[in-house]
Amino acid sequence: MNSSHQDGAVAPRHVTAADVARVAKVSQSTVSLVMNSKWQNRVSEETARRVIDTARLMRYRTNLAARNLRLGTADTVLLIVPALTNPFFAAVHAGAARVGMEQGVGLVVFPLSAEDDSGPFSAPQQAIDGVISCSVSADAVSALRAGLPLVTLDDAPSQETPSVSMDVTGGMRQAVNHLVELGHRRILHLRAARPAWTFTCRSAAFVSEGVARSGLTASQVTCSFAPSDARDRVAQVLARADRPTSVICDDDNLAVGVYAAAAGLGLSIPDDLSVVGFNDIPIASLLHPQLTSVRLPAEQLGIHGMRTYLRLRQGEPVAPVSLPVHMVVRGSTGPPPVSE
Repeated sequence: MNSSHQDGAVAPRHVTAADVARVAKVSQSTVSLVMNSKWQNRVSEETARRVIDTARLMRYRTNLAARNLRLGTADTVLLIVPALTNPFFAAVHAGAARVGMEQGVGLVVFPLSAEDDSGPFSAPQQAIDGVISCSVSADAVSALRAGLPLVTLDDAPSQETPSVSMDVTGGMRQAVNHLVELGHRRILHLRAARPAWTFTCRSAAFVSEGVARSGLTASQVTCSFAPSDARDRVAQVLARADRPTSVICDDDNLAVGVYAAAAGLGLSIPDDLSVVGFNDIPIASLLHPQLTSVRLPAEQLGIHGMRTYLRLRQGEPVAPVSLPVHMVVRGSTGPPPVSE
């Protein structure tokens, strides 16, 4: 007997692999091969495309629960991030989830702590087949990994662990070069107080650029990710007579605090102070003036991370990937004050 809704309408029947096979004029086993991404060298590309198009038109969804019971896998990957409140990690998730969806692999996001580092969350209880960690070291996720395949994102490349990184060192150099070309000689680096490889690389690149350039005063201040902390710490530096004329922030959220510090001291951006951020999250183009920022390819990071995991799962060789970054120049940077 067909089930029906309360209004008497008959509920639509679930589309099966047999239905797709009949419409696509192939065997049910062919549908299974194609939908499980095992058709290469067994089914022609034309046939595979016909099956995929037919399945999409019929809104066919693989019965993941049944398949997982049969194969003994969960087809779920754990994405570990430092925290959830930064839009950067949302973009990483979007990229990884899109590739996972195409391959029938689910993605569960797990933050190691709150953005203010107030404490850890409870460990996830879902059955998982692998782990992708972003901006977190392999050692930090060892307990959560529990021996499962691991891919690291935005972390130090390793011979033991497949990785996808971004050229954050080059990004910091671009930021310093941009300010120096504008005429700045006193540059402050507002460094994030988090022991992550990505911030260590940015700091090292900033120090290296400062040492290499004659006449450049390069200083650093460390703060948490709270914009209020960035505001208070930078305000102390900007109140000095020999204050920096430009600031490079490890994150666009920190730049919000710099804007607040400048406003509190009556300094104009960029006439009195130039500001550069990192990440180029949506808030960068909403600030006034709009924020110059080093754009990090967060979504591509997630895409390449999931693709690397899928190759790893299939036993294919994987090599470290480094994604390029580039700076987006907007209204928050300009020449230093005339007195400089």
